[in-house]
Amino acid sequence: MRHPSMTTRGTRIAFAIAAVIALALPKRVECGYPGATCGHAGRWRTICSRYEIEPLGLYLVELVAQRDVGFAYESGDDCR
Repeated sequence: MRHPSMTTRGTRIAFAIAAVIALALPKRVECGYPGATCGHAGRWRTICSRYEIEPLGLYLVELVAQRDVGFAYESGDDCR
């Protein structure tokens, strides 16, 4: 529910800003993109897999395209 003094235009602007912020939130993705398989042997009998931390909006694009877009906030190997 919006405040009575908030205009329709103000509501639309607030919604647009909230949508942009939501699509920029970080999401951890294993193997670079959704649905990919990966993993390699690491030291001391561990299994390592590649991960990326990327924006939620790009995660959704990769989910539909089934391929890596190539942008991530951070990437690396996770060994367990």
